[in-house]
Amino acid sequence: MLFIWIFVTGYLHSVNGDNCRWTHTNTDMMVDCSGKGLTSIPRLNQSVTYLDISRNDIKALTGSSFDSLPEIRFLDISHCQLRDVDKGVFGELYNLQYLNISYNRELGFASLPNITFNLNQTKIESLDLNGINCATGIGTIIKRHHVKNIQMTSLKKLSLASNRLELFEPGVISVLPKTLQTLSLAENKLTSCAYIVEFYFLSSLTILNMSYQLHPPKFPQSILDLCFEKKEKDIISDNFQRNLSYRGFNFNWSMPFPPKLETLYAQSSRFLIKDPNFSIHAPSLKHVFLQDNFLLSLGEPVLAKGNRIESFDISNNFCSHWSKSILNAEHLTLLNFSHNDLSRDLEEDKGGEIFKTFIRLEVLDISFNKISSLPRLLLKNSRNLMYINASNNRMSTWMVDISHMFNLTFLDLSENKLSTLSIHTCKAIQRSINMTIDLSGNALACTCENQQFLNWMQKNKHHFQNIEHNTCNSKDLMFDFKKLDASLNWLQKRCASYLGWYIGCAFAIAVFFSSMIGVLLVKNKWKIRYMIYKSKQRFGLTAQCRHTSTSLQYEYDAFISYSGRELMFVLKEVIPRLEVNKNLKLLIKDRDALPGIPKVDNIMSSLQES
Repeated sequence: MLFIWIFVTGYLHSVNGDNCRWTHTNTDMMVDCSGKGLTSIPRLNQSVTYLDISRNDIKALTGSSFDSLPEIRFLDISHCQLRDVDKGVFGELYNLQYLNISYNRELGFASLPNITFNLNQTKIESLDLNGINCATGIGTIIKRHHVKNIQMTSLKKLSLASNRLELFEPGVISVLPKTLQTLSLAENKLTSCAYIVEFYFLSSLTILNMSYQLHPPKFPQSILDLCFEKKEKDIISDNFQRNLSYRGFNFNWSMPFPPKLETLYAQSSRFLIKDPNFSIHAPSLKHVFLQDNFLLSLGEPVLAKGNRIESFDISNNFCSHWSKSILNAEHLTLLNFSHNDLSRDLEEDKGGEIFKTFIRLEVLDISFNKISSLPRLLLKNSRNLMYINASNNRMSTWMVDISHMFNLTFLDLSENKLSTLSIHTCKAIQRSINMTIDLSGNALACTCENQQFLNWMQKNKHHFQNIEHNTCNSKDLMFDFKKLDASLNWLQKRCASYLGWYIGCAFAIAVFFSSMIGVLLVKNKWKIRYMIYKSKQRFGLTAQCRHTSTSLQYEYDAFISYSGRELMFVLKEVIPRLEVNKNLKLLIKDRDALPGIPKVDNIMSSLQES
């Protein structure tokens, strides 16, 4: 008896929702029963407007499941292992605005007619049908009878993500509610087909999400997941005039978009495009996300007259070619080129033709493009740039002119091969008060030749982000950007110039030795001359004058050496006294020297003959 009483008490307790969390506001009574192990809808107060019973174990919904909730506006019954839903069970909730029945994998599209029956009698605005098919299996298809019950609703948001959805039966898209503003088809297996043209009939659609197509389910959970979604017998759809859907368009060349579409999510959707040659008609399109696809080459211009695209992301697309006139981008403010291979086109664009129409561009990402250098005038027309990301390339110099970009606040040049920055770039950075530059990951030149730039970095540290992460290209140096002031002092001492001292000392030494040599030459000039003469005489280079005696008998007794001012003294005093009185034979150069003989030779000959 005790066991029966405990069981009954627990059952009534769970049925009445006593374990749930209740929240009261001025206009709503909110009940959160998620994750409580419920097997049926609890009996709650009729004034409840918000009910979350997700992540329970509710296998089926009957016609009387929500009899006690006539005022419900928000209902979340996702992740409940739900398989059976009676016809019209939600159609009696006349105030219902939001319904989330996602990730009940065994419902299948076969349950949609029952789920959506009489929803046109409610105030439904948002319907989430994500993951109502098993995660594994062949592709699924939505047919017109699956969604015909919501055609006359005021639905604004419809989500069909993660359903292995591969195709739409012709006419499905065009019969969706005209009030629909947001449509999510993400995480499916969509195949590009004629149904794409039908999106044009969704006249109020502003957001279309077709991202993450053909992505496999998680492994190994997909192997262990035993899921059997509800199937239906083949139903032959009523006749549909297919030609009416496509007759007004040139399907081969024109891509019509919903007239109010503003945002297109198509990232990671396995699109394969190479040099497309088509036009698009999207007068309201502002944001396009095409990253992580296979847009291999965009060499042909895409005609998009009157487009107002503001953000365009084609990152990680293996793109190797971008036409200089691919798109008129007068309204573009964000462009992401990263993780592609556009180095050749960007490096060869000397006149700035690629960005010629990008006059309102504010954010540009060209990182991971294997760029070695960029021309100076590449961004000459993009005066409104605020953010430039050119990181993770192969640039050894930054030549792009940024002096006209007065709004530029961040320049990311990290992870390149830069060793310094040009004077023009430094001046442009210094002129901007709010500009920040990132040079981390570059091997800067910490040398005497680059000392001026390093000093400029130290004076303008507020312009640099992650300055302490910068490194030098020579690992053996003691330069450390974490201790920039001390490192600059060390470099200044290491690079101090002693050239003036070297020149002065060399000049003084040269003067000293020149003076010493001059003094020695003056003092020994006759010895030197004599040695020269004897050398010439030995090698037969002297002029032949008189016969030179080889015996000890000299022709003259003495050779008189004198200057021109002492000539009269020699004539009046020396000659009379020595030749007349003493009977000596003197050799007087002005009297006895032979004419035509060099003076030095005459002197040397006179020395030998006397």
